[in-house]
Amino acid sequence: MDENAYPGTIPEDLERSCAEEAIHLSGTVQPYGFLMVVDSATDRIIQVSSGILRHWPQLQDASALIDMPLADWVDSLDDSEPVTVRPLPVALATVLAWRPRFERTCPVPTPPAATRWECLARSSGNRVVLEWLPLAADTVGLRRQTRIFASFTKLVARLRRADRLDEFFGECAQAVQNFSEFDRVMIYRFLPDESGEVVAEQTSASCEQQFLGLRFPATDIPAQARALYLLNTLRVIADVDAPMDTLVPELLPDGSVLDQSHCLLRGTSSVHLTYLRNMGVRATLTLSIIFDGKLWGLIACHHMQTRVPPLRVREGLRQMCELVAEVANLRFDALCQLAAIDQRLTRDRLLNEVHQALLKGDDLVFVLNEKLPALLHAFDATSLGMRIGKLVYVGGEGARSGSLQEIMEEVALRLQDRERSPRTLMWDDLLIPPGDRALHCLPEAAGLLLAQRYDDAVIFCFVTRKELVEQVRWAGEPRKTTSRLPDGRIRLEPRRSFAEWQQSVQGRCAPWQPVDVEGLKTLLQIVSEVHKLQVNRGLHAKLYWRAHHDQLTGLYNRRAMEDEVARRLDDGDFNAALILLDLDNFKKINDTYGHETGDGVLQQFSQRLKAVIRDFDLLARLGGDEFMLLLQVPSPCPFTALTLAERLHKAVERPFVMNGQQLRIGISVGIAIPPAHGRTVGELLRRADLALYQAKSRGRSCSVVFEMAMELDQLDVYRLERDLDDAIERDELVLVYQPKIDLATRRVVGLEALLRWNHPTRGQNTPSVFIPVAERTDQIVRIDRWVMHSAIAEQAKWRAEGILLPVAINLSMADILSPKLVEYLRELLAQYQVPAAAIEVEVTESCIMRELERTQRVLLALNELGISTTLDDFGTGFSSLSYLRQLPMQCLKIDQSFVKSMLDDPNSEKLTQAILAMGVALKMRIVAEGVETRDQMAWLVAHGCHIGQGYFFSPPVPPADLRDVVERIEVALSGWV
Repeated sequence: MDENAYPGTIPEDLERSCAEEAIHLSGTVQPYGFLMVVDSATDRIIQVSSGILRHWPQLQDASALIDMPLADWVDSLDDSEPVTVRPLPVALATVLAWRPRFERTCPVPTPPAATRWECLARSSGNRVVLEWLPLAADTVGLRRQTRIFASFTKLVARLRRADRLDEFFGECAQAVQNFSEFDRVMIYRFLPDESGEVVAEQTSASCEQQFLGLRFPATDIPAQARALYLLNTLRVIADVDAPMDTLVPELLPDGSVLDQSHCLLRGTSSVHLTYLRNMGVRATLTLSIIFDGKLWGLIACHHMQTRVPPLRVREGLRQMCELVAEVANLRFDALCQLAAIDQRLTRDRLLNEVHQALLKGDDLVFVLNEKLPALLHAFDATSLGMRIGKLVYVGGEGARSGSLQEIMEEVALRLQDRERSPRTLMWDDLLIPPGDRALHCLPEAAGLLLAQRYDDAVIFCFVTRKELVEQVRWAGEPRKTTSRLPDGRIRLEPRRSFAEWQQSVQGRCAPWQPVDVEGLKTLLQIVSEVHKLQVNRGLHAKLYWRAHHDQLTGLYNRRAMEDEVARRLDDGDFNAALILLDLDNFKKINDTYGHETGDGVLQQFSQRLKAVIRDFDLLARLGGDEFMLLLQVPSPCPFTALTLAERLHKAVERPFVMNGQQLRIGISVGIAIPPAHGRTVGELLRRADLALYQAKSRGRSCSVVFEMAMELDQLDVYRLERDLDDAIERDELVLVYQPKIDLATRRVVGLEALLRWNHPTRGQNTPSVFIPVAERTDQIVRIDRWVMHSAIAEQAKWRAEGILLPVAINLSMADILSPKLVEYLRELLAQYQVPAAAIEVEVTESCIMRELERTQRVLLALNELGISTTLDDFGTGFSSLSYLRQLPMQCLKIDQSFVKSMLDDPNSEKLTQAILAMGVALKMRIVAEGVETRDQMAWLVAHGCHIGQGYFFSPPVPPADLRDVVERIEVALSGWV
């Protein structure tokens, strides 16, 4: 024997072999009875126990019964019933009225007259197992047991109303001890860790209580034994010291070992017999207590002398055990339910309070912190945490060693992410060595209860419990020792002492209960629903805000402003002035410094306006750089409104500082005063807009109050828009062409197509009259396409007549950025068989700077097609030299304002010289437009300008006059020096 082998030092294969021992295939039989196995098909005996020789008078050889008819060796006590096996139950033995035919070997019966035999029969596959047990006839004992059993039945009826399980089990144990007359009766229950605890103990006068309240390790009753105890609910060992009988033959005819799972005479392993001897036990009777198909515990009856309980006792005890299990189950459930109901009601009240507080509060974290102490107390927890959408929370007194995010990530690793249905996971042994299951971020947590559910993503809530240090009283130190068998094999030996041994159990927390699981799932549902409600509420508020406010400045938008102004007007509140204003030349800021700078200016401007107005005034951004105010005025009149508007002008006197640059901006203001200028929002807005238009027409940076005459001017604009819409269909648009002259050769080298509108009543209109209207009404692209089509068609006619002059076409920004421009030009050139080099495209500097990158891409595509591009009106925009260098331009056109003033203004002259030098340096052709005098031409020739264009050479002419005009120009310039 190795006395120093402690837990952890025993080889794992040895422990595993003991745990997997097939105890139901023992191949042995207890010696106080004997066993026969009969083939169901032939009624012949195929196996017996060797101990039959001990009980069968003068029988010399057990194998003499093998393959013999059963009827030769067994007789019926009822002459009318033949001795033949039939299908029988497997689990529950059937008592047959049969007797052994001892007279077969002994004509004169030798067994004592007081002894008779009972036959217990049960099926085992295609065989029937007959177990023969001696039965002593004790009339006095039978009457006594009948009285005890009757009293026990009454006791059970009374105990059905018991309030405490410990009293119930104590009285049950007393009743079993009285009935069985065993020296010690214990009721033993299995714990969640599969160890056991004695919950009741009753002894005879000759024994002392020894095991009440003590625990037995799980290895005392290994898993295969517990599984067997579910099948074989009553086990008897009549004599612990008696050697076991073997089976003859050892194997059944099919070569298998007899399954003795349900046999009362099943032999017991030597290890278990040693275990009982170490306890001082000579005989045992053990009954299973089964709840809901699970082994809840045992009733263990121990006797210090050999003992064979008769059938009456065994069956009585079996019925007692069933009654105990039934009543204990009912009372256990009832008492547990009462406790759980009380706990659940208390927790439900708390969760309802939490729910109401969360619904009333705006800050979930604040409410959770407020209710945290009560929640931790309800769950007996040290920390509470949850991750629900963007809500991440951990609170409690438990120690932490990581950030909030690290805690959540560690807990989330234990989730079952693929599970969509609500689930609850629990651990109560996180700190048990080696501690590899511990939460590193919550190092004091011995237990974790984790509830999860799926709501667009996995959300979860958890509570932790601290370690519960428990003093456990064991029935002997649960140490393992080994011994060597005669054949050299090593086996485990049970402990020798069952004296009380105390152990400090650490690493676990108090076990989680169903009420804890339900409570945490409810808490998760409550918080997730409130969180979703707040998210929806917040989203609704955000959507409402976005629907009524400008995203950039936070001011009212047009819709909200119009609704609020309409409400005030409907209430008859006319003591107000409606003001429209926009920033002067704001577009140049966007074009020059970019939209980000422009947005910053709008934000600063809105802050300045809010600082000027009062709380009851209304302010909105209508779009772009246009703003609207409704100022409350006690006695509205033009003078008062203009005085208030002056405060707005003063608000923008200080420069706006953006990225270290100072930008000075003015505002134009249009004012309408109700009810004289209108009683509805629409009327006031329209008339304030007319006043704003007038303010811009007067040079900007001023305020104008609406006057009725302005509507007449606006009516004229509306009519112009209407007529322009039909101008193409009525064939009122025409192109005229102005020659471009090479200043070195004095020859015409190109033409510029210029648009005119021959209005039936207004006469001929230049583009400056109707192009702004076309751009405002989105007709400009349609007009540009007409210009391209007409110019290319005209170019095809000229080329057929031998006039090979390229034509320059002016395109608006809208057409440059319109889809499929390049494709449209390609199709036109192909349609009229005009080479791409015969067409030039002119784009103004301001257009290019408005959308620089997109314009670059379009111009590059035109160059790749073969169409040259020209930068028109250079010098009037905001382009820098770095931008000019990057542009895919072949020609640069000096704005006519420089040419007109260069001989009179030294600054204009220097600027023009600089533009010429820059163009030459960039290897671009330079065109000077607006040449009207000989002196201007002479200056341009002297300073190296390539091409001139203007009325000095020719005004724009119809295409029919072009040939004559070209000849006249070249003749006139041929003699010019």
